[in-house]
Parts: sequence; structure tokens; C-alpha cells
Amino acid sequence: MKPTNLAISCACVLAVPALAQTPTFNEVVYANVLRDNGTPMQLHLDIYWNQNTAPLSKAPCVVWIHGGAWVSGTQNVVPAGARALLQSGFVVASVEYRLSGDAIFPAQILDVKGAIRFLKRNAATYRIDPARIATWGSSAGGHLAALALTSNNVFELEGFVGGGGPFATVRTAVDYFGPTDLLNMNPDVVTPPGSTTDHDAPSSGESELIGFGEPGQGVGVLRANQNNPAAPFPEKMRLITLANPITHVNPRDLRIFIAHGTVDTTVPIKQSQKLFDALSAANAAPIFVPVPGAGHGNLGAQTDQTARDFLIAELTRCFQDIDRDGIVDDGDFVRFAFSYDALVDVEGDFNGDGVTDDDDFVLFAAAYSALGCD
Repeated sequence: MKPTNLAISCACVLAVPALAQTPTFNEVVYANVLRDNGTPMQLHLDIYWNQNTAPLSKAPCVVWIHGGAWVSGTQNVVPAGARALLQSGFVVASVEYRLSGDAIFPAQILDVKGAIRFLKRNAATYRIDPARIATWGSSAGGHLAALALTSNNVFELEGFVGGGGPFATVRTAVDYFGPTDLLNMNPDVVTPPGSTTDHDAPSSGESELIGFGEPGQGVGVLRANQNNPAAPFPEKMRLITLANPITHVNPRDLRIFIAHGTVDTTVPIKQSQKLFDALSAANAAPIFVPVPGAGHGNLGAQTDQTARDFLIAELTRCFQDIDRDGIVDDGDFVRFAFSYDALVDVEGDFNGDGVTDDDDFVLFAAAYSALGCD
């Protein structure tokens, strides 16, 4: 692997203390994959239960995605802010994915989705409700957490890592200071606070992610040649566009919680603002929390608590109340009927298999007759 920008590589790990608890299920192999050089690689999940009590038979699950500029990091460290969800009866699963030195994009999101399918296939073993899964990540992990949500219906980013099964749909996501528009990281920098990272350089995490990190390459060169029909520019533009969560925003995206420090000199806060603006324009009701004085890392206990409260509310609510007015009625039926027989439409998918079908109708009818969920 070529040297990469240490500022973004080191800072992308969420800078909060990690709890000492060891995983309940450690180093679970969820897939066997290949690196771009053809050598095999195992991918692992660490799955955590509350050390004092086992979760309910169908508990909400949050998939933690580590940062590290897609070039470094490990699933073996989960920040305390996310692990605290265990005390609320959640399962937390931390995912390993191929780094850019192993394989270029879209390997990273394909791995994350492979892990989510694995969790859904094995939901009974890990006591997970397959309909109540969310992603949470920081920096590069925040990017993947957001992308996992907005690409719920993008088949090119579904893949077959770890085998088939239910679609890797997630209900919601928390994105801590994740990059989004990778082509325009440098243009999005404002001073103050400025930037400690040259995102246009061949050694940047973004350049490495799309396999454009050789001398004379880099995101800056790609941006200057984004309309150049000569190889390799069209293919690299396709990859960097595919990697942008904003590309996939649509009116049926579900809610997301975005938080970003106002003095972040590694990922410009405008990157989060762009995602928020796109989701807002699509009526997806995102939440954006700029954290005054915070840099690239610890956003503070209050932000962590607000993120947890968001996840608890989103993953424990009655999904059949689609319009969120507190009752399951005709308005919800209209929304449900619109999504019926649709592949990868999370809104009417109450059992988490990625399809709105007769099984979901049974669940909807039960809630409809009772005017709400039990």
C-alpha cells in the first residue's frame, strides 16, 4: 500500500473512550472475499449483548462501521457512545470491511451489506429483529453508514458478499462527520477552519478509495477531467459518483441523524450540509446537528446521547404508522398500498426481508384493526 495522508487516516476513528466489555460473539466470519490482487480474505463481525442480560428474542440492532479514511481501522474497537445502546436492550454489531488497500470501491459498501444480510439470515441466533437494523459510523464509517441507507434500492450496491438472502435494507442511520461528495472535498473547505488534508492528492483516502492514487492521479486530476471521455476518467467518475450517498437520495429515504463538528479540518462540514439539504429536498426529514467547537472526532456526550435517543425512537416505533400521526389508519394504508409488491422499499417492509408483500400485509392488518402496534 502506498503512503496515505496520515491526518485523515488517524483522525477518522471516533475519539471517545471504548468500553472494556469483550464481544459476546467474537470474530464471527460472515463472508469470504477476494482482494483485488486475487488473494482470499475472511471478513468478521463482533457482536455485543448487554453483559448482564441477554437481549429480547427480537432486539433492535445497530451496525457500527469504523472510520480510518477507508485505508485503516478495525472492527475490534467500538466507541462507548455506541456501545451504551446495549443498556437499552439493543444488539451492537461491529463490521470489518475491505480497506482500499485490499479492494477499491464498491467493495466497502458491498461488505457492509453482506454483513447486514448475514445478521438478517441469522437473526434468531443473535436475537435480532431483521426489520429493526440501523447503521452508525464515524468519518469513513459515517460515509458508509449513510450510503447503506440511501442505497437501500440500488442493486449495484447490494452485491453478493457472503451469499444471498434478505435484502440488506436498513431502517435508519447515524452519520458522524462522514464525507459525501468525494469529488468536491477540497472545494468544500472554508477558512476558517481550513483543512489539514489535501483531498485532491493521489495519497488522499478518496483517491485511494476509487483506485486513482498513482503519481499524476488523484481526485483533483479527476475533477479537472470529469467530462474527459478518455480512459480512465469515465470509469473513475462512475465510481466516485456511485460512492456519493447524495446520488441515491430519493423521496422514500428514511430518516437519518447527521452530526459534524464546526471546526472539523479533516472533513469539511459542508459535506454533511449537502447530504442534509438533499434529503430535506426529498422530504426525508433528516436531522443535522452541527456541534460548535468540535473537530474531527469526539462530538461530546450530549451529541452521543441525542444520537442514541434518535436510534431508540426510530427502531422501537410502530412502523405500520407510516405517516407518524400516532394511529394506524387509512392514511397509512394508502402509503402501504403504494409500496406493495415493491422490491427494496423499506417503508412497507415490516418484517425486514426487503420486500413489501403478503407477509407485511398480515402485519399491517393486525396493526390497522388495533389502531396501532401492541
